[in-house]
Amino acid sequence: MQKEGAIVLGTGGDNSNGSDGSFFEGVMTAGYPTDAADNAVQANITSVGYTTPAATFPVAGTAYRLTNTNSGKVLDAVNCGTPNGTSVDLWASLGNTCQQWKFASAGNGHYTITNVNSGTVLDDKNCGSSNGTAVQLWASLGNNCQQWDVTHVGSHYTISNVNTGMTLDVTNCATANGTLVRQWQQLDNACQQWDIAP
Repeated sequence: MQKEGAIVLGTGGDNSNGSDGSFFEGVMTAGYPTDAADNAVQANITSVGYTTPAATFPVAGTAYRLTNTNSGKVLDAVNCGTPNGTSVDLWASLGNTCQQWKFASAGNGHYTITNVNSGTVLDDKNCGSSNGTAVQLWASLGNNCQQWDVTHVGSHYTISNVNTGMTLDVTNCATANGTLVRQWQQLDNACQQWDIAP
């Protein structure tokens, strides 16, 4: 729908053909724009792009599944362990609470990541700082070794420890059940990327 004195900038958003309204740019005081003017404005809008705001992440109280992009396996508490020091591995999705995680703000854009089954948090073992440092579950201590940055990379996420700056990584990019998860310097590969979904 055209309005006198305006060019339609778009309706909807992100390839949608509808929304609650249309967006207009006032470019004239009387009459209707020529097709050439309308097309030129549309071309400029398309070249810049516009997007709808992303959903707020994380949603408080929501349990998430973290699926490794390379293997398709999920982050798992080994043997559904609950004691401090329980290792973290990859396993085919079983849909249980040993493979569910809750994110809570630790301030400054950092998160703690809590295993739903055990109530313990994802932890940088012994606050280590070298490639290959293990990731384990431990009671919350409130320190940087248990805080993580979640970064959106394309359609996936990387998860990096605040203490080390290293990324949650699948050992040797393996895909078998039981493959341990560790920390490694950022390599920008699928072994360090995760899909996070309820």
